[in-house]
Amino acid sequence: MTPCFFGSSERQLFGMHHPAQGAERATGVVLCYPAAQEYMLTHWAFRKLAGMLAREGFHVFRFDYYGTGDSAGEVHEGRVASWVQDIRLAVAELQDMTGVQRVALVGMRLGAALAVRAAAEGLSTAGLVLWEPLVEGATYLKELELLQTRRAARTLFPQVDSPLEVREELLGFAFPRPLREDILALDLAAMPAWPSTRTHLVAAGPKPEYQRLQQHLEATGLPFQHHVVREEGGAGGGQESALLSNRILQTITSLLKEVA
Repeated sequence: MTPCFFGSSERQLFGMHHPAQGAERATGVVLCYPAAQEYMLTHWAFRKLAGMLAREGFHVFRFDYYGTGDSAGEVHEGRVASWVQDIRLAVAELQDMTGVQRVALVGMRLGAALAVRAAAEGLSTAGLVLWEPLVEGATYLKELELLQTRRAARTLFPQVDSPLEVREELLGFAFPRPLREDILALDLAAMPAWPSTRTHLVAAGPKPEYQRLQQHLEATGLPFQHHVVREEGGAGGGQESALLSNRILQTITSLLKEVA
């Protein structure tokens, strides 16, 4: 692994390059993290996925969005539009570092929505893998609110939280109002079709919003496949098993080998 900083001197981003091992493929992979507490929960899985892909001959690049992780900026400066631009910069950085001609994107949760937005706004990709994607921003924020309520109820002295619309944090992470408004506006099933070789949705179980996204993309003629990958041994599916699933990592690796 090779750590680096990229972007402008005023807006430096932290990245990690996993060099291809063995025969190098002409396609590289940029991994797009989820946000906040999901970033913390999935960091090890992204590192493991990067290693798996590198062993298959992919140059892999993972990075922190501006205002997150080890990148410059403050948490309250995070915005969807700037994070989409960060994906563009990460793709360009990987191409400059390695000479790969094409780059596929793998994004989880909010990272998947950001990857789609980048593609819809003209970023050329070899393919998209959407891992438990955020399809509707409003649904995503409601899920975080529910988790916050459950966590508060388990404390020794529960307190009544402020309403979501005025709260500046969720689950211990900053969610300033401008970022919440950006996320609320996200709806992948309402976006115009994006140019991509193929889009794969990989999840531990079905959801109504995944079906809605599939119907939208099939109506636009975009090549799309939905893969339900349940963890062997039966954790029951759902988001938590998706965060801990080796089978999903193996599935993503296999799908990317098809587009390389």
